[in-house]
Amino acid sequence: MKDLLRIADLSSQDLKRLLVLAGEFKYNPHRHHRLLRGESVVCYFAKPSTRTRVAFETAIARLGGVPIAVGPAEVQLGRGETIEDTARVLSRMAQAIVIRTFADDDVRRLAQAATVPVINALTDGHHPTQALADLFTMKERFLRLRQLRVAYLGAGNNVAHSLMEACALVGAELAVATPDGYQPEPEVTVQARERAERHGGHLRLTGDPVAAVTGADVVYSDVWLSMGDLESERATRTAALHPYQVNAELMGHASPDAVFLHCLPAHRGEEVTAEVIDGPQSLVFDQAENRLHTAQAVLFALVSGLLHGAGHDQPETFRELIGEVLR
Repeated sequence: MKDLLRIADLSSQDLKRLLVLAGEFKYNPHRHHRLLRGESVVCYFAKPSTRTRVAFETAIARLGGVPIAVGPAEVQLGRGETIEDTARVLSRMAQAIVIRTFADDDVRRLAQAATVPVINALTDGHHPTQALADLFTMKERFLRLRQLRVAYLGAGNNVAHSLMEACALVGAELAVATPDGYQPEPEVTVQARERAERHGGHLRLTGDPVAAVTGADVVYSDVWLSMGDLESERATRTAALHPYQVNAELMGHASPDAVFLHCLPAHRGEEVTAEVIDGPQSLVFDQAENRLHTAQAVLFALVSGLLHGAGHDQPETFRELIGEVLR
């Protein structure tokens, strides 16, 4: 497996490897500081970024490499060079490419033409590195992921898609609550539901936020207007999504030990109240920090060739997994 374009690219063992690696890097961040020594990784950002950019640039430095951050105005893509030509050139100079852009097809084209790993750092359809940090944060708090009860409230966007795919691979029980017209993509839903059933989990879509949150261990929310959505849609989206606001009353339906997650940035008073996101149940800043550790895990695993890809869900003992990851 060369690239990480979406969580569905991974096998369940791949996902476990990445979570184990993230834990190793969190507590021993410079363990593999020679992996990228004397090498560079190109980070192309067509969208604004705080957590993703800082996480990847820091992760590259901790692995001994030099991050080269560029945007549309700084490379020839803005003057009509093809994605394929850009990929071929960067592959001869860098050890990996991290890309944050709009169209998923652009990332697929880049990966097909590149000979080095390509990592999707967010597209309109998927946000795989965010989902890895989400699961790592859940694992830290609950020490398990299988049959963990997770509720996502809001629009069925890129964050929801990747969370669905990730929860499916670990056998979690995910309820996605969205208003009519804002459901996740049907193809993503069907595939995630099938994989969830194979791994002992469950995916449920509902229009009822209370039903989704009732008994949940994790309550997850995202902004109502994502990057790529039109500003002219704000009033319509706000009206449709307001019943899905995470507030103290809604959190009261979750498990007493439930935690709140949000990929950030957050808009207090819209998708979540300040009382919740700044309260004792919130793990959003642990979750944000974990973007760094999971980014480092992804880079290490892809450059080292540790991932095998979807379709390779073979039985494997935890001892074998640990031995392979930390070799």
